[in-house]
Amino acid sequence: MKSFIGLLIILMLSSFRASAQEINQHYRNIRSLGMGGAALTTIRGAEALFVNPAMMDRIEGLDIHLLGVNVGGRMLSTEDLEAIENLDENDPSTYNDLFGRRIYANAMGSAAVALPFLGVGYYTDYNVSLELHNPGYPSFTTYFRNDEAYVIGGAYPLGPKTSLGLALKRINRWGGDVQELGLSTVANAGDMQSVMDEFQNKGTGYGADFALMTVADTPLNPTLTVVWKDIGDTAFTKTAGNDAPSHIPQNLGAGVSLGVDLPGLDWIIALEGQHLLDPDIQIGKKLHLGTEISLPFLDLRAGVNQGYVSYGVGLDFFIFRIDAASYTEELGVYPGQSADNRIMVGLSIDLSFDANFKFTDNNGKKRKLKQRR
Repeated sequence: MKSFIGLLIILMLSSFRASAQEINQHYRNIRSLGMGGAALTTIRGAEALFVNPAMMDRIEGLDIHLLGVNVGGRMLSTEDLEAIENLDENDPSTYNDLFGRRIYANAMGSAAVALPFLGVGYYTDYNVSLELHNPGYPSFTTYFRNDEAYVIGGAYPLGPKTSLGLALKRINRWGGDVQELGLSTVANAGDMQSVMDEFQNKGTGYGADFALMTVADTPLNPTLTVVWKDIGDTAFTKTAGNDAPSHIPQNLGAGVSLGVDLPGLDWIIALEGQHLLDPDIQIGKKLHLGTEISLPFLDLRAGVNQGYVSYGVGLDFFIFRIDAASYTEELGVYPGQSADNRIMVGLSIDLSFDANFKFTDNNGKKRKLKQRR
């Protein structure tokens, strides 16, 4: 137990150099965004296949993540909206108010099915951003990426409260690099699809995620985990365009969570670090702290992501769930330098059954008032 905690501390404090860019994350559900980005020890059910396959050890019957649809983006101010509405391709001066303003949008869809220790899943994730710069010769710094992933994985028990997880995935990537698009290109695009079509590079890659989880036999049931995603980097073989898309860097993460399960109320708090092997990311951008209070039909969440406060809410309607989160991503070198405030909302449909095919929540309890995730 002490050696496991020592490993977590060493990993979280292992590097301090910095890189001036957003950290691209993959498969981030809304629940974790509201909890400061903490997900490794809090993910539940079939979705664990995408985040921490060792957590699939907790599935006792059949868990079906039938559908998850999330949409979100940067929170636009009144000035942002006015600057966009006033754009006129034939009048370059109308672009002046747009300099330095960033447009960001994200959408994701997912589905997964998991039995005890084994699951399969699919997700598709779209990210696009535009920022106008260089007044002398204006152009949009544009980023677009779509990852479509097919995943199979499972967990193997090493002991009563310890499990090993492995997930194998095939990812079809479209884009993934930054391009400079001229004013006329964006102005004549008509819709976001036209902007996406400017990115021609596509590729297919194969990756693997490894995870180790244990639950300490002490009060508050501390859960500790280490997850190594995209081991050795996930590279892509070109299928279209001039070059293969950029690879997905490996990501070593570690986390710990504490929880209390009371009648009518559950509480959890989690701390984790991500990208612990990357010396070019400052330590402040790697840390995530979050908490959730779960009541009948309602979950309340809050956290700290890269030095910024986040919060979220979840509403249960039997098998349907609506989630929303407000969070901030750091675009600069260190927390507090260049904040990008974002929101995300989503709808999910989840079914969980125990070994006797009775409805349960994702902790294996008989379903009563709500399904806690």
